[in-house]
Amino acid sequence: MSESGRTSDGLCTPQVTIEARQLLGLICRKGGADCPLISEERAEELLRLLAESPALAIRLTSDADCLPHYTQVEGPADPQDAMNRMRDLKVLQRLGLCPGDTRRSRYLIEALFQRVPSCEGICACEEPGWEGCELAHSGAYESVRDAGWREVVYCRTDEERADYRERNEREVAEGEGLSVRSHHLMCMSCWYNGGAGIGPRPNDTLAEILERIQREPDVPITLVEGPCEACDCCDGFHPESGRCVHAGGLVRDYLKDLELCRRIGLMPGDTMPARELMALIFDRVHSTTEICGFGDGEVTGDAWRVCGGPEGNRGYERTREIGIFGDA
Repeated sequence: MSESGRTSDGLCTPQVTIEARQLLGLICRKGGADCPLISEERAEELLRLLAESPALAIRLTSDADCLPHYTQVEGPADPQDAMNRMRDLKVLQRLGLCPGDTRRSRYLIEALFQRVPSCEGICACEEPGWEGCELAHSGAYESVRDAGWREVVYCRTDEERADYRERNEREVAEGEGLSVRSHHLMCMSCWYNGGAGIGPRPNDTLAEILERIQREPDVPITLVEGPCEACDCCDGFHPESGRCVHAGGLVRDYLKDLELCRRIGLMPGDTMPARELMALIFDRVHSTTEICGFGDGEVTGDAWRVCGGPEGNRGYERTREIGIFGDA
């Protein structure tokens, strides 16, 4: 932790900065091509870092916005420079990002493989003067893409996740209290769906948390801002860093945590008996649109997708109507 009580690996303090086009070069190097976009030494270093951490914060850059006014330009552009700017911008456009944006490594590689099936049209084109790199036709990029993002970025093993789940289930069942990120209590309610939900869930222990709450309605719950004990077995949780590595860290969920705390008049870190806390949530929040849809259900960007749809998740509303203790 830093002196301010915050970690130093947030998205505003990237650990790695590369030109956007070098994402492609990195994958081509991984596929065995001697790509000119990134040196062998740099590629090896980055591939090692990605293999170690899916939470690595990577900033993508381009010099496209550094070009001077046309009155200060003399002569035609350098072909290689122009080609590289186009590569940067094409990669960013496919990813839905802008120069300077930072995302965690797993998200970047997942998105790259989903949205860029081939280097052709980016690293090499048909038009004279824009032929680019002949290695774009080598299949090196495609061979790694076909193998999947796990070929590049660290992913937890099933065995490790099972160990964490077993340990977490004991903590949830026997601990003095529960530590749950605030909006996960709404996720739990959506899943419960007025009693229709059947556990356990594969990627979290919300079903086990609900069982504990129902068994002990007065068990204390401490509200958490960010990943909590329900996340221990998730494939998108990185235990070493404590980070969520799904979809850029699911920054939208941090806003949900804070919005829910605001609506119920509590702060992250506050503790309340489960029965009182759930009653407060159900009293103050009538629909998931209010929290998970950011009030209006509008999707303003890929990182701000709306969970449960713009009209809200009916499962939450049924649970709110029926309750979770059988005494609604």
